[in-house]
Amino acid sequence: MQELSRTSITIARPLPSAPEDKRIAHVKRQSWMTHKSRWSGSSFSSTTSSTPLFWSRPRGMSTTDPEKAAQICQQSVEKAIEDDIAATEPKERDYHRQSPYWLFTMIWAHQIWWIVTALCNIPVYLRLAVLPSGPERLNLVANASLINLTIVVLVRNELLLAGLYWSFNFIPFRRFYFHRMLHSIGGLHVGCAFATFLWIIFYVVELGKNTPFDAPLNIAMFTTALLLPLGISVIITFALRPLRERYHDIWEYTHRFVGWFVVADLVTHLALKAFTLSNPRDLFRTILPYLAIVCIISIFYVWFTVRRTKVTVNANHSVAIVKFKGLPTLNDGTFARISRNGLEWHAFSVATTDFEKREFSLIVGRAGDWTTKLIHDSVAREAPERLYIRGVNPPGFMHMHHSYKKVVTICTGAGIAPALPHIAQKTSDIFLVWIGKNHEKTYGKEVWDTVTSNLPSDQMLLHDTAVSGRPDIAALIEKVSKQHEAEAVFVVSNDPYTILCANICWRLGLRCYGATRDS
Repeated sequence: MQELSRTSITIARPLPSAPEDKRIAHVKRQSWMTHKSRWSGSSFSSTTSSTPLFWSRPRGMSTTDPEKAAQICQQSVEKAIEDDIAATEPKERDYHRQSPYWLFTMIWAHQIWWIVTALCNIPVYLRLAVLPSGPERLNLVANASLINLTIVVLVRNELLLAGLYWSFNFIPFRRFYFHRMLHSIGGLHVGCAFATFLWIIFYVVELGKNTPFDAPLNIAMFTTALLLPLGISVIITFALRPLRERYHDIWEYTHRFVGWFVVADLVTHLALKAFTLSNPRDLFRTILPYLAIVCIISIFYVWFTVRRTKVTVNANHSVAIVKFKGLPTLNDGTFARISRNGLEWHAFSVATTDFEKREFSLIVGRAGDWTTKLIHDSVAREAPERLYIRGVNPPGFMHMHHSYKKVVTICTGAGIAPALPHIAQKTSDIFLVWIGKNHEKTYGKEVWDTVTSNLPSDQMLLHDTAVSGRPDIAALIEKVSKQHEAEAVFVVSNDPYTILCANICWRLGLRCYGATRDS
């Protein structure tokens, strides 16, 4: 490990605000044209460019304005990452396309869940095809619809997910593949949601064939059944990725409120269905009411854990550190959902936990209008005194640190937040690669001290984009993972950079964990 600190890390001048003994380690910019996939530590200086790639500051942006300085800081990191992607991604893409099985490797865990869902539903459909129209056929369709809907709801149950993430740490074999499927369980959510939509359409058709419209009760029952696929179609439409990314707030509201409407309509439909029977209690001889109860509890219990609590906010013009009283659901690897008005919710990783004071903190970086306004208000001494927070903190992929003894953790910017609990609690032997700008000044002394006081100097590499420009992430991953003998690599960054790092790890034969929209 000492060899790593001599060959692959150079020491930059300290930040003006940092003590003399706290210096930032950074890697000089490596020219992509001279990159070699296999290079020795002793040849590092000969394969790098001595001229860093600096970001050119736009005219009119003076660093004397703290707000603009914060924007410059973030843009510097984003620019360095974009340059690294532009230089590295073509080679990684070409490498994977050289594999004779590259089309097969494009089947992700998300799509595997779709296949599993289809394989489970197709036999039921085949059984349906041979049944004549009648009560038995109608009941089969109703059961299939509600079973799929229950799975849709349960895979988003945060307590259930916490239990699964915790238990999957103890799988003795092929652990990574189990983790992969669990982290992409959103594919099961999507697959069963689409199956629910199809089954409910079949149900409405069968109900129309078997229901006489000679009584108001039957008409009301059919009307409530007809509303079910309409509501689900609205949810599915705004959950499509292009619409979800462009109209995120609308997606959130339709998913929540239209979803609640669908559940209420389902309960109403089942109640009307019970009254059409000769004995309403006969409905409870089927699985339908019990599945509906499971859905109701799973959806609404979390809202009874919401509390509006006092918070402490410490902010500069780049990030805000928000402290809450209490402890997270799990000691590490979790995130919390918070809101200012109780309607618009945002998720942030739990950064630090003080078990003695029983409080934990979130790091809020600039990532949109909501976060920017929170930081701006906090700097202007108008920070909210109270925030809404949900009482259940679901886990994320970073919780899988527990499954490995030695890992490399790569963070960009405020992505350091989910790594801090693992650094502070030493859940595994971590080598940290943190890409940012003016780390201590930007993210504060508390974050800086958590990193530097818990990791030895030869197990962290802090790349300052203001000094060194773009990182050569391919070279860094290869070098650091070998030196540290890492069993897995964890990446906390934006989507393109996470995918790039995953492809690099795939080429190198390394396990890689990162955030995905499929989770």
